[in-house]
Amino acid sequence: MYAVTFDLDTNCLNENGVNLSKVYSDIRKFMEQHGFKWQQGSVYFGDETINAVTCVATVQILAKQIPCFANCVKDVRMLKIEENNDLMPAIKIVL
Repeated sequence: MYAVTFDLDTNCLNENGVNLSKVYSDIRKFMEQHGFKWQQGSVYFGDETINAVTCVATVQILAKQIPCFANCVKDVRMLKIEENNDLMPAIKIVL
């Protein structure tokens, strides 16, 4: 499974008059339309159709379609996740 994670410079967005809620909403909608599921914050997990090439292509298209992403992103990464384990049960054991 592949994931995309990014960090947007909110000062850059504000300086360019970008509505923070709207841009994050637009990014989420775009990612969901391209085979990714929002996980948390700025982390999106790809579905079974996503491979390394489609992951990179999706980020390139995102940068073209949402220019403030390209202009204000501080860090963007593609991750390959071998396992997706929910640790909530481990936390509940100690409570």
